[in-house]
Amino acid sequence: MPPSDDRPTTAPAGRSEPPEERWIETPRGGLFFINSLFVFPYLMVLVPLLTRLFVRGVVGGLPGESTILDTFPLLAEYLAPRYGWLAALPIVLVVKNLGMEPQRLPRVVLWCLLLLHAAVLVWTLTGWVGLHGFELPAGPAGS
Repeated sequence: MPPSDDRPTTAPAGRSEPPEERWIETPRGGLFFINSLFVFPYLMVLVPLLTRLFVRGVVGGLPGESTILDTFPLLAEYLAPRYGWLAALPIVLVVKNLGMEPQRLPRVVLWCLLLLHAAVLVWTLTGWVGLHGFELPAGPAGS
């Protein structure tokens, strides 16, 4: 059975070059993958938050509480004061990954991840100081 095309090839006879590793299987690729997983909780909040900003802010619909639009943002409003400081852990991992990643595209993505984690940490810290009450925009009327 012939080898598949995605496997690394061995060096031709007479050459001592090691086979090329797949990027995701390297330590820096694995750490990049772990860093990308830390973005998922933010997406779980941002998608409904941006949807409710559009529906309530631009369109002017759904003035009351909505299970679809308000569940994750309300959960974030509850959990962020208690667990927002945990965004410091992905920041450390991203900085470590930036130090070992030479390629341009992964570095750009890592910088975006770093900005996102830093924004969450700053939002949490400003809430602790009292600059806002941990309320996300476009909440249901009367809340």
